[in-house]
Amino acid sequence: MRQFAAIVATGLIAALAVTAAPPVAADDATPAPTAPAEVTAPPSTPATEPVPPTPPVEPVPVEPAPPIAPPAAPPAAPPVAKPPVKKVVNSPLPLRRGARGWRVSEVQERLAWLGYPISPIDTKSDRVWTSTTKAIQKFQSKFGYQPTGVVGPGTWDLLRKTSGTVGKLPSACLSERSLCIDKSTRLLRLVDHGKVLLTLDARFGMPGLETREGSFRVSRKSRDHVSSLFHSWMPFAMFFSGGQAVHYSPFFARDGYNGGSHGCIGVRDFKAAEWLFDRVSIGTRVQVYWS
Repeated sequence: MRQFAAIVATGLIAALAVTAAPPVAADDATPAPTAPAEVTAPPSTPATEPVPPTPPVEPVPVEPAPPIAPPAAPPAAPPVAKPPVKKVVNSPLPLRRGARGWRVSEVQERLAWLGYPISPIDTKSDRVWTSTTKAIQKFQSKFGYQPTGVVGPGTWDLLRKTSGTVGKLPSACLSERSLCIDKSTRLLRLVDHGKVLLTLDARFGMPGLETREGSFRVSRKSRDHVSSLFHSWMPFAMFFSGGQAVHYSPFFARDGYNGGSHGCIGVRDFKAAEWLFDRVSIGTRVQVYWS
C-alpha cells in the first residue's frame, strides 16, 4: 500500500512541474543554430601523362581480286555435214538415150513387167542406156511401131495402156502354179502362187481360129510333137483345150506377129520353151484372158 502511494505521489509531482513551465510563442521561436554541414569535395582525378598522338596508318595497297569469269559454255557440237542435194532431173518426152528421171523409171518398170530385161546399170541411175533402148525397140516392134528406141507420146501412151497395173494378175493365177496367158499384152507367164517365174511373148490364133479364153488344165504333153492336121512341127507341146496347145512356133520365131496360128499359143524362144515344158506338169492350170 505504501508503494502504491509513493508511485502516485511521484506522478503528481511530475505533472505539476510540466504545468509550471512558461509558454513559448510560436513566432518568436528561433531555430537553434546548426553546425554547417561538412562539404565533401569531389574526388580529384589523378594527373595522367600526356598520350603521344597516334601516327597515321598508311593504307596497305590491296590487290584487286581477279574478275570472275562466267561459266564456260559447253563446246559446240561439230557441224553435221549435210548430204549433197541431188538435183532432180526429169527429162520430158521424147525420151532418148541418156534421158533420166521419173518418166524413165516408169518406162523401165513397165517394160520389165512386160518381160523385157532391163540392166541394173539402167535402173540404178534411172537412165535410158543400152538395155532400156533395146527393150523399147522390141516393145515398139511387137505392137506395130517403128523400132526407134525413142519414147514419144505414142509409145508412152501405148506402154501405159498395155502394161496396165504393174504386178496385177487374175486371182486364178495366185493360188497355184499356173500358165497365166494375157491376150492383151500378148504374154505368157509361168506363175507360182503369185510369183512370176518366166515371161514370154505369145502369139494366138488367127481371126476365125481364135484361141479360146477361160480356165483350163494341161491334159497331155508331147516333147517333139507334129500336127496331124497341118503336119507342122510343134515341139514342147502342152495341150489344154482339145487340139489347142502351148508350144514353140518356128513360124512365130521367123515372122513375128505377122500371122497367127490355128488356135494354139505359140512362143518364139526355143530354149525358154524347153525350160517351160520341163517345169509344167499335167494338171497345171492354164488361164487365158484379156486384161
